[in-house]
Amino acid sequence: MLDKFVRRLDTQRSRTIDYLAAVNQRLANDIDYTTRMEPGVQDPETTLRLSRGSCRDSSWLLVQVLRRLGLAARFVSGYLVQLTADVEPVDGPAGPAEDFTDLHAWVETFLPGAGWVGLDPTSGLFTAEGHIPLAATPDPAVAAPISGMVSRSEVEFSFSNTVERLAEDPRVTKPYDDQQWASVNLLGREVDERLKAGDVRLTMGGEPTFVSVDDMESPEWTIEADGESKRLMGTELMDRLRTRFGHGGFMHHGQGKWYPGEPLPRWQQALVWRADGKPMWANQDLLADPNTAGSCEPSVAERFIHLLSGHLGLPTDSAISAWEDPLYQLWAEATLPPDEPSIKGATNDAAKDTAKDIDPLDPALADERSRQRIVAALDDRTDDPAGWVLPLRRSPSGPRPSW
Repeated sequence: MLDKFVRRLDTQRSRTIDYLAAVNQRLANDIDYTTRMEPGVQDPETTLRLSRGSCRDSSWLLVQVLRRLGLAARFVSGYLVQLTADVEPVDGPAGPAEDFTDLHAWVETFLPGAGWVGLDPTSGLFTAEGHIPLAATPDPAVAAPISGMVSRSEVEFSFSNTVERLAEDPRVTKPYDDQQWASVNLLGREVDERLKAGDVRLTMGGEPTFVSVDDMESPEWTIEADGESKRLMGTELMDRLRTRFGHGGFMHHGQGKWYPGEPLPRWQQALVWRADGKPMWANQDLLADPNTAGSCEPSVAERFIHLLSGHLGLPTDSAISAWEDPLYQLWAEATLPPDEPSIKGATNDAAKDTAKDIDPLDPALADERSRQRIVAALDDRTDDPAGWVLPLRRSPSGPRPSW
């Protein structure tokens, strides 16, 4: 029956974590939970035939299923602690009506890169902080708390399990009352006064992480850096924050974190305003919308940087044109996985054509002049600049500060 059960499992390609969740929930739905006081663990065939078993029976069944699927798995024995929620959840099960603890058994499977991951076939869920392991073994018999031999005797055996909270501190799910908020605000004002007395000036930034309540499963809200609506909703949130907190401020859209293995950096939105209420920016319409494609040509950027130089009292030739580094971009494309798209627009066509003609095994590359000619061809500046740079240094000399 065990082999037949494994063959009936869905074998469609999916993420490992999703597949484990499906198998775990399948056992939780197929095997009814029962409190079984008899010693030992049922063999998987018996548990499947009866369609019921204790937590140790369904856990041993899941261990055997995972092993037949080619995954390392082990039997875990310990305690299960469940605490009542501070507030009723908006949706989903309400949880236990009172604090609860008992002996329990579950399963752990090994995932490369993640380690041993716990699965509880009794509930069909992954294990959490309430699962406290005492023993993890390849066979349930090794997890027995007592082992050995004894002669025939009369024995009375009992056990008790209790859970007590050492401190009832407010948790994140429990809202503060008015008195607690007043204490928080009072402490904040005291800190502000100390910082002001010490002439300490602070800037504060926030990095909120939020998920669309209408779409919690698509890649842009789980694993992807960007998506169809992610940036739009981020901009909308920033605009609401600016309206409520950052009067007279402005939003800056720029480069964010650049994680290893990703071809491009992520985007970042910054909301900047003055604490004294003085406006930093008046006309929001003059700021470009990052979600709308621009129409400016490189010549517009060139005119702007030269006009800016004139307003700052600098010679017009202070601006420096800048290009992408074709050697770096070609190297970056070579390091991408085979299924990743190339870095479009990073190098000019002439440089790409030159790179295609290069044979790394060509003996001529041992000659320094040959290598210099290749570098010169890759560094050809026939295309438009990628941008303009204006190096500035503030000069305090003279009747007023200058650049």
